[in-house]
Amino acid sequence: MARVSTPDLFIFQFLILFMIGIFKKWSALKMFFLLLLITFIRPDYVTFGLSYLGALGLFILIKQKKIEYHLIAQGIALIILNFAIMKYYNYPGWKDLFYDSFIQRRSFVSTDPMLFTWKGYFSIIYIKIIYFKKITLTVSLLLFAIFFLSKDLWVRILSCLFFCNVYIKFLFFPESGALRFFFVFVVLLLIMLLSVLAKKYNGFKLNKIA
Repeated sequence: MARVSTPDLFIFQFLILFMIGIFKKWSALKMFFLLLLITFIRPDYVTFGLSYLGALGLFILIKQKKIEYHLIAQGIALIILNFAIMKYYNYPGWKDLFYDSFIQRRSFVSTDPMLFTWKGYFSIIYIKIIYFKKITLTVSLLLFAIFFLSKDLWVRILSCLFFCNVYIKFLFFPESGALRFFFVFVVLLLIMLLSVLAKKYNGFKLNKIA
């Protein structure tokens, strides 16, 4: 995988930058512009941006008992950017991609009929999730270790964010045998665990990477 240039490896660099922003406590505006950049590069990562804004809003609501409306506005901006990119470049919809990838490859996406059903979708998800056990075990152990070692609410929320994004990604594109679709979030969970260990045992400092 290291020898092949893929969009997932390219976006991974920006997600590492995102983690640096988290550790360095960048301003909300800087983080928003980074999310815009991530969405511009990979429109399908709009779900990651939206889930982060939701997680941040939840944290503020719990700690400060208030709703940050600017986070809602930022989420709307990400959605608009995503739809604008899809429209401008005439990308096929998610159902088209799913159908051609997991049900039946069509010769012409725009002209050949698509017999997509939700029953067929859930049947594929059921079959694919069985072969997803290695990644499930890995992310579950990482999340358990983080929760066991840290009581910090923000750390726990962020870790749940990365954990959930593995399955959000899977639900949209259940290629259970392709690690490259999910490894970025596995690595982000690993970084969170290393950060927790560093804080708990006063060991190495992750902020050196920034």
